[in-house]
Amino acid sequence: MNRKLRRALPAVAFAAMCGSGVAAAQSSVTLYGDVDAFVGAKKALGGKTAFMVGNGGATASFWGIKGSEDLGGGYQAIFELESYFSVQNGTFGRFAGDGFFSRNAWVGVNAPWGKLVAGQIGPLYWNSTIFFNPFFNSFVFSPAVIHTYVPVNGQGVGGGGGEWSNAVTYSTVPYGGWQLNAQYAFGNAAGEPGQNKWAGQVIYRSGALAANVVYQQIKFNTVAGDLAASVPGLSTQSAVQAGTTYDFGTVKLYGQYQYVSNAISGGGYHVNFGELGASIKVGTGSILMSDGMSKSGGQRDDFRNTWSVGYDYPLSGRTIVYAAVLGDHATNFSYGYTVGGGIRTLF
Repeated sequence: MNRKLRRALPAVAFAAMCGSGVAAAQSSVTLYGDVDAFVGAKKALGGKTAFMVGNGGATASFWGIKGSEDLGGGYQAIFELESYFSVQNGTFGRFAGDGFFSRNAWVGVNAPWGKLVAGQIGPLYWNSTIFFNPFFNSFVFSPAVIHTYVPVNGQGVGGGGGEWSNAVTYSTVPYGGWQLNAQYAFGNAAGEPGQNKWAGQVIYRSGALAANVVYQQIKFNTVAGDLAASVPGLSTQSAVQAGTTYDFGTVKLYGQYQYVSNAISGGGYHVNFGELGASIKVGTGSILMSDGMSKSGGQRDDFRNTWSVGYDYPLSGRTIVYAAVLGDHATNFSYGYTVGGGIRTLF
């Protein structure tokens, strides 16, 4: 993905302003999103090759509405509603049964002391995973995203790559390049006050350097959508991830490391994951490269290696065409791969 587009994604702003006169200066609503389709072939681990028109080769297709109202004294009321859709067939959501506003659905306050929001919110761990790898949030071509959120042999982070429901998130005002984030998600189940998810994150940005460390713990329970179905008996998962990037101008380097500890009945196991990547400017476009490896220890002894190489070419400030190939190898499975090219536009 083109780096200019990647940096613009969190604040894509082709706005439709509401109101007029004084009211327009005090409140606003913005419509935004992206549409991404690719054509290619995919062979899942242990599966057969399928030729397809796919959705979200570079980033998942979605649309959103966000707004703010000036409350005075440095305070703003803010909200965000975002919905995934599948560009190849027009259905909403990422899969059958996904909620309409499954990407984000929250309301909160911006204040001199920071930002506080409540509702359905993107996990801090997810944000760390996508911003510190060159393929951003692609579930098709990003080794970091695939290893973290597409489990094989019990590896990966539970709770899904989607937003946390019943959540509250607080972010400090950035100071000297530092920012702190904290997040808590309630189980919303009677009689189970200890069933929860929580996370904390430290971010540092200064010039060409960006880095972060994030920790999350998930207590699994019988609340719908919160079970690690692929790991029977899993009660608690703790995960820590560190990521960094350094931009030399022509070359931007990426690195990630994560350690995941799984507590299950009668014992447990852990997983180490590391990823290195780069974005290299070649003329107007960029070559993207990434390689990620996971290794299990304890009650499991499994290995997975996934690599990806791609090329982005910007047609304009908000539209790119891209092509990429991915290879995937894991214990107990035959080799998998994905190859394809597509187009993505922001609005």
